Amino acid sequence: MKTAAPQTTVRQRLGGLDVLRGAAVGAVLLGHSWPGVFQGAGIVGVIVFFVLSGYLITGVLMRDVERHRKVRYGRFYAHRAFRLLPALTAFLGVYAIVELMADVLGDRSKGIIGYTLLAGFGYLKDLPLPFDVSMAIGPLWTLAVEEQFYLIWPALLVLALRTNRQARLISWSAAVVYALMAASVLGMLILAPHLHSLVYALPTTWGLGLIIGAALRLYRVRLSGWFSGRSTRRAALLGAAAVLGALMFFPKANESPAFFFAGGPLAMVAAAVLVVLASSTQRQMPQWSRPLQLLGTVSYAAYLWNYPVILWLNHGSTANLPPLVAVLAIVLTLLVAVISWHTVERLGRIGRVRFDKRYGT
Repeated sequence: MKTAAPQTTVRQRLGGLDVLRGAAVGAVLLGHSWPGVFQGAGIVGVIVFFVLSGYLITGVLMRDVERHRKVRYGRFYAHRAFRLLPALTAFLGVYAIVELMADVLGDRSKGIIGYTLLAGFGYLKDLPLPFDVSMAIGPLWTLAVEEQFYLIWPALLVLALRTNRQARLISWSAAVVYALMAASVLGMLILAPHLHSLVYALPTTWGLGLIIGAALRLYRVRLSGWFSGRSTRRAALLGAAAVLGALMFFPKANESPAFFFAGGPLAMVAAAVLVVLASSTQRQMPQWSRPLQLLGTVSYAAYLWNYPVILWLNHGSTANLPPLVAVLAIVLTLLVAVISWHTVERLGRIGRVRFDKRYGT
């Protein structure tokens, strides 16, 4: 029996998925820069990222099971660290230096820089914490949701694959997550309506997107067959894009029960359609999509940096953002993201390759 040669290079990126990443982070940038207009854009972009992440990471885990009959947890979490920690460390390091030296956001005066670093490095921003943290790391709640999900999901997936109960895993996981989301939202409405921001960031509120993404990967062959015709693919693309585009203008999406119960799941379905289309296309992406591909390539760092850049430029506030400041924040965000990709994130990619060479794939 032939064995596969060790893989020592980074897996080739799919242009369609990079376009989707670019569109998602573009929505987040719009939501941060013009929150009065694009009130639902930020969460729409985040939902796309959740669905895409569930799809990609489940694929990584399935390949491990197919080749080795198990998930090599050490390798899996090492790869996650090589991907995430370099850019995160640079971001939190710069944040700490700026606040210690200039105290732009008042975090040094409040004595919360250490707590902020703890919440950031510990992936805790989505949880109720007994201490205050900086506004600068507000968007890190989404990364926390993902990493907490991937502490549990690999073991559940392996068990389901071994017993051929993938459908049961998806259905039960989706039901549990949706029930917990419903309970938290209803509890908020009845007991504490002012805690909408806390419920918004809970790991159960949007975790359904990760599960839907995982289901896409488990049943991708069957789902791809649904969109085999050219006219069908075009109609699905336009319909999903229209749904997500409309939801970007949903008023007060981060505190609306209607978005929690209906808008969010609808955005997840639309994002799922786009993920299936993007992952199943064999054609080269058109030239006009090149900017979105490039934005998708640096999307992680762009997501990390945009919010604190806005805060630093606008005196610690995201409200009443002057148009010039909003545009400048986007330009600076993209500049920093490109630098991050070619420096600290490059070191992470090199470290991953060396890790695979040493320990095998």
